[in-house]
Amino acid sequence: MKARKIIYFLNSFFAGLLLLGVCVTHSGCKDEFTTDSAYRLSMPDSLLFDTILTQTLTPTASFKIYNDTEEDIKIESILLQSEKNFFKININGQSGTSFSNVKIYAKDSMFIFVQFIADRSGSDEPLLIEDKIRFLYNGNVQEIVLSAYGQDVYLMREKVRIQKDTTWGNDLPILIYDSVIVDSAATLTIKEGVTLYMKQKGTFLVNGSLHIEGAAGKDVIFRTERMDNISRNRTYDQANNQWGGIYFSSSSKDNRIDHAFIRGGAFGLHIDSSEVVENEYRLIVANSHIHNTFNACLTAKNANVYAYNSLFTNGANGCVVLVRGYHQFDHCTISYHKAGTGYNNYALRLSNSNFVASSDTYPFRALFNNCIVTGYTSKYHTPGNEIYLVGDSLDYKFDHSLIFTDIPTSEVEQDEKHFNVVICNEDPQYVQVDMDQFNFDFHLSEESPCKEKGDLGLVLRNEAYQVDRDGVARVIEAAPDMGAYQIVVKTEETETKSTDK
Repeated sequence: MKARKIIYFLNSFFAGLLLLGVCVTHSGCKDEFTTDSAYRLSMPDSLLFDTILTQTLTPTASFKIYNDTEEDIKIESILLQSEKNFFKININGQSGTSFSNVKIYAKDSMFIFVQFIADRSGSDEPLLIEDKIRFLYNGNVQEIVLSAYGQDVYLMREKVRIQKDTTWGNDLPILIYDSVIVDSAATLTIKEGVTLYMKQKGTFLVNGSLHIEGAAGKDVIFRTERMDNISRNRTYDQANNQWGGIYFSSSSKDNRIDHAFIRGGAFGLHIDSSEVVENEYRLIVANSHIHNTFNACLTAKNANVYAYNSLFTNGANGCVVLVRGYHQFDHCTISYHKAGTGYNNYALRLSNSNFVASSDTYPFRALFNNCIVTGYTSKYHTPGNEIYLVGDSLDYKFDHSLIFTDIPTSEVEQDEKHFNVVICNEDPQYVQVDMDQFNFDFHLSEESPCKEKGDLGLVLRNEAYQVDRDGVARVIEAAPDMGAYQIVVKTEETETKSTDK
């Protein structure tokens, strides 16, 4: 019994010491807060959201308020000024538009979380929406300005089935929550300048035909709907696997993609197997950029593809994967800059069999004219072999192209069947390859070895090749540059412009 009393006394004693320590650390135990206006909180002047899609709740942004003083401070009121409630705030786990008697102890801080949602503005252009958070304490008034540009969009919340020929114009962007299915007897046409914001489940399934009709400087854009950061130095728009991709089923045909920028998907363009008919292309990709996908940027299985003035870059499971079929790529840039772990860790994979080596062969031909096929195995720009060949007696040829390959240069020079005027393993000198900040610009610098090394005859034979993806003219008095972009020589009056980030 006596021992129990001693234990009870000791427990009470140490509990009292702990409580005393808390009270000393936070004088709020005495509920004493300074009333001196000289003691002020530290906080930002403003919080700016990027362009926000109206009728949708944004991801949460946050900022901190600091009490760097030696005194505890009680904020009498925290109040959102506007009555329209475009912004929503959360303090200490409580949501609302006004808060009272919020305590911040000396040398402490507090998070405030903010979200934004607005009704449609009725305008085609983004409109500035502002509010203020007002803090009142000890006679002090401090304000934080909240700003966002609200962009009206067409909402497609449910699965969309295109059952007849349909055209989407560019009066407003489109926010797609789920699948878009184009029936086998229908054609979906998307006009220049349309931006399609894709939710995680957003995917296109094309059983009929897809016509994308962009123009130079007016790309049709497919991207994630997320506008915020996934980490301190990376936005969601720089990440892959943010939405599905564009899938062409075996019944799909007559597909044309011109001036599109498709980025950030689980995959880019995937074409399923069908009957192969020589000189009949199931997909034409012109003046477009497929970028930063979790799987391949382009996969074509038993399907003919024709691409020109286009880029296929940073597919984590390969950039271009061609399995059987007849294919032609002219003035294309195919470049791999990912630490991927998939089966196709190459910029380009060519196969006349199945995905694994097999003795069975199928119709296959792949031509690459005035192209660049490169990649790096690490952020330190270590060139790697970027052409993976599967199958026997592959019918392929690189003509006036720069490639990264492990085939010895002497063998390349002697193999006239597969190579003609090819530059091996030289850095193409893209304008920007920043694998730490996830920024890429695949235009070429003026010192690029690809400068004026393309086949002029190819350009003269096809009027569509006489301008590059940006609409810059290829000078027909000289040999063109390899790849999708013609080098624009900088002068005092002009600078190279980039359309892709």
